[in-house]
Amino acid sequence: MCRCAFTPLVLALAFGACDGSTDVEVLQLFVEPEAGLVAGVGETSRFLVMARGAGGSEIPTEGADWVSDNPDVARVDERGVATGVTPGTAELTVRFGGRSATAVVEVFVPPDVAEYEAGVSYFGRNGYVEYIPGTLPVILSAPHGGDLTPSEIAERTTGVVVTDRGTRELTLAVRDAFIDLTGAAPHVVISHLDRVKLDPNREIVEAAQGDPFAERAWEEYHGFIEMARLEVALFGEGMYFDMHGHGHPQDRLELGYLLLADRLNDDDDSLNSLATVQQTSIREIGRDSELPFSQVIRGPTSLGGLLEEHGVPAVPSPSIPGPGSDPYFSGGYSTWRHGSLADTELVSGIQIEHHYPGLRNSDANRRAYATLLADAVRAFMLEHMGYFEP
Repeated sequence: MCRCAFTPLVLALAFGACDGSTDVEVLQLFVEPEAGLVAGVGETSRFLVMARGAGGSEIPTEGADWVSDNPDVARVDERGVATGVTPGTAELTVRFGGRSATAVVEVFVPPDVAEYEAGVSYFGRNGYVEYIPGTLPVILSAPHGGDLTPSEIAERTTGVVVTDRGTRELTLAVRDAFIDLTGAAPHVVISHLDRVKLDPNREIVEAAQGDPFAERAWEEYHGFIEMARLEVALFGEGMYFDMHGHGHPQDRLELGYLLLADRLNDDDDSLNSLATVQQTSIREIGRDSELPFSQVIRGPTSLGGLLEEHGVPAVPSPSIPGPGSDPYFSGGYSTWRHGSLADTELVSGIQIEHHYPGLRNSDANRRAYATLLADAVRAFMLEHMGYFEP
């Protein structure tokens, strides 16, 4: 017996009968997305069917019939909701108005890691994201240095898509420099996807632009950072550095604390206010320091000041307290999310924008600079946190 959602005959004719038939001729049938992902057994993902008639008119698809060719991997119900059963792929077919359309669903189950081992690389789905656990209270992330362009992920059509050349290699060089300096390594999280496919330094809507495989990589990227932050927080405090590259005319580092250029151009008294401290990604350091906050971010023992001692120009720093009218990156989504902007956060964050000439343009330059950065970070944390090595 047919049990339609609409009992009046006129509605049944207009919206389609229970067997997927309709009085309006269906010329085209589509499924969105054409490929989808279910991340875990028992998890779900919704597929939508659209029908068009003459002149491109949209036809309601009540009563469309869905079927999975591999229900042992993924089941699908009458609403197009696929449920993961076991890892693998299945083809979903929907029939309506004498036509059919298909989509592919992948059921991905992340590996169950009982304990992450320092120095071992762990990868997300398809190797798009890498996490190397460490033992120092330091996290490095590289969101824009990847070069993978898998066809399964659609290209982003809005936002910045330029790659920060050499930042992935630079991040790994800094990891090596910490090991040489202390015998211990920081935590490292890397996106290996080209920025045209994913921008992890944006919220998920702009970052992945609706692509389910890009969304999964975004979730893995930030999930790995969150995992590292939990480990670092066991020290009491720690640091997160988001590694970037800029193309501005000024060959200097840009250190981002979530303070816009206008704020850095203010005098010290303005920067020293508690209201300013609470707006930054190093809020925890700023509140606990005996130094005025202006000294924490641009004094001799600031990160910029310590780098300046090594001959690496940076803004803010004692000699370049603010960017003036020059372009300047103040910090992005990751610094906002993973720094100590919130009251309860113990891990402070700084976005480091690196110029290309002399820093990112060769392996030798990357390694030479990495040694200086590792030493400056160690000195900064000893000064403002009182510890560094585990």
